Amino acid sequence: MSFILRRISTTKTGKQIVRDQPLPGDTITLGRDSSNIIHVADLAVNPHHATISSTHGRHVRVAANEGLGFDLNGRSETVADIDSGAGGELRFGGHRLTIAREGENIILLVERIDELSQSSKDVDEAKAFSLQGVMLGKRMGAWALGVLMLLAFLVGPIWAWHSYKNVNERPDGFHADSSWLSGPLSSPHASLKDDCQSCHVEPFVAVTDKACVSCHTGEHKAMSAAHANAPTAMLLAARAPAGGFDKFLANVGEALNKPQGRCVDCHTEHEGAGPMPATPQKFCADCHEGMQGRLKTAGHPTMLADAADFGTGHPEFRPLVRAAPGANPARAAPGKGTVDYNGLKFPHDVHLQATGGVARMAASFRGRYDFGQKLECENCHRVEADGVRVKPVEMERDCAMCHSLAFETVGGTTRTLRHGEPDQVVADLTAYYRSTPPARPLQLGGMQRRRPGAYAEGQVYNIYFNEVAVRPGRAQDAVRAVFSKGGACYDCHTIFAPQAGNSWRVAEVNQTARYLQKGWFDHDAHKETDCADCHTAATGSKTSTDLLVPGLRQCRDCHVGESGARLVKVETATESPCAMCHEYHSDGGQPWVPNRQRKVNAAAITNKPLRGTYGVSLITGTTGANLYKVTWRTPVWHGARRGG
Repeated sequence: MSFILRRISTTKTGKQIVRDQPLPGDTITLGRDSSNIIHVADLAVNPHHATISSTHGRHVRVAANEGLGFDLNGRSETVADIDSGAGGELRFGGHRLTIAREGENIILLVERIDELSQSSKDVDEAKAFSLQGVMLGKRMGAWALGVLMLLAFLVGPIWAWHSYKNVNERPDGFHADSSWLSGPLSSPHASLKDDCQSCHVEPFVAVTDKACVSCHTGEHKAMSAAHANAPTAMLLAARAPAGGFDKFLANVGEALNKPQGRCVDCHTEHEGAGPMPATPQKFCADCHEGMQGRLKTAGHPTMLADAADFGTGHPEFRPLVRAAPGANPARAAPGKGTVDYNGLKFPHDVHLQATGGVARMAASFRGRYDFGQKLECENCHRVEADGVRVKPVEMERDCAMCHSLAFETVGGTTRTLRHGEPDQVVADLTAYYRSTPPARPLQLGGMQRRRPGAYAEGQVYNIYFNEVAVRPGRAQDAVRAVFSKGGACYDCHTIFAPQAGNSWRVAEVNQTARYLQKGWFDHDAHKETDCADCHTAATGSKTSTDLLVPGLRQCRDCHVGESGARLVKVETATESPCAMCHEYHSDGGQPWVPNRQRKVNAAAITNKPLRGTYGVSLITGTTGANLYKVTWRTPVWHGARRGG
């Protein structure tokens, strides 16, 4: 036995279509809910109105589930047992269910009769049980919402901008154009949060370079200096041509008065409070990766090597050196064997030995100076307060405790030769020998008897006075000894003997304060690292002409590319974008570093000169017609920013 659901539909022409559907199981559910086996879309029918079951294949039981009954042959019932052979007619709202039997099957015939319930005729279920019945229609709602958006996010912001365009600082409260903000200003521009017109000078005009350089004076000239004052055509030729979607975006930007190469391409704002994020490596690699070939093709050959990523594509360092005594500093040529003549004679290996005379002398000075069992690099080389550059070695501060220049003691006070003043050394020694007698022999101080009128020729008396007579001439011997091999000056300096009336001369000492002119190194950030870990050649250096600046290989022991790319195994990797070591604006300031290493150190930017205002065309070139024609109004800074 099985149930068969039979539905009869009538077309517009009066033709009836009969469809039979076998129903699974012995129990059939009927109701308005779509989960029922027999779904009756009628509000007069409960969601789960009744169940129809047959236990032995002939008799059918119909039972109401939710209190609302049904009609059976004109009578209202809640439970009914029907003989399928005799048949029966049931009424559920506007639908009629006829039970009949055909062979072994029970037929359930469902028909929609003409007399539908009033609720089904007049009320749509979706409207009756949702907000749709009281809301505007879709078309009217769309128009209303569109008008509201225009008022809130276009008319309102424009009106707010127009109302405050001549106001130096807006009052507190909500302003409609704040809805256009993508985020708060960074900390350097936080004081301008109520002075939008400082940067957004004209409505619907992107922030221009002129608006930036009116406060950041001289930045474009500094940027040009960092790029060797290259002409605009060369800078444009160095950049890799945009392709695909990037090219499309560039064309759209040009059409909307947003040319490439503006300050805001790198210095993006409204991305959150705090410092501006460091410039991504891609900003630099767009030009410097494959730059040599592009510039050569464009007729601007360059000696700069291509650079794309510190971990995998970076040229060897070329520090600033003097290739010969007295030569002007120049960038070292690529390759090994680079020397640097600084005018000094200094063997690092002797001074850094763990044993020997230097180590014993350093150990004997413990307590008086900051020495250990032997000399260390930091005993002579001291880092500047900004943690970046190393102070030049000074004789009086770093060398005099071991290399003494004393030549006389007067009443407990020691007189020393003037370091760095050869002419003064000659004068002091000459005056010393002229003004002081030789040491008095002991034989001249007793009661020894002498023959009257005799000078005791050949005796001590005669020898002493002969020495007094020739003592002024001894000054030349003393001067010669100081400037000759074994003398106080000769051991550390290159000496030039007097010629053609000139006095003794000492080769000029030139200690380079910053070897890597195109990059920065922060010693303070590496203070937990031993000097010898980077300056690996120091312990074996026998002459001061050895260049001990670490090479690319030493840096790659710790530093990898921006995304972690590397060529060698690194135990503790530090991701290093271009902005960690290189500055785009050559303004003497330290480049940006990752947030985890950033420190507030006001002394890091020293000797920053004052600059004037430079035109934007120094770098970007002349712009097209009607581009960047805006009127600049000087922004109003808070008292603290003005120094008040």
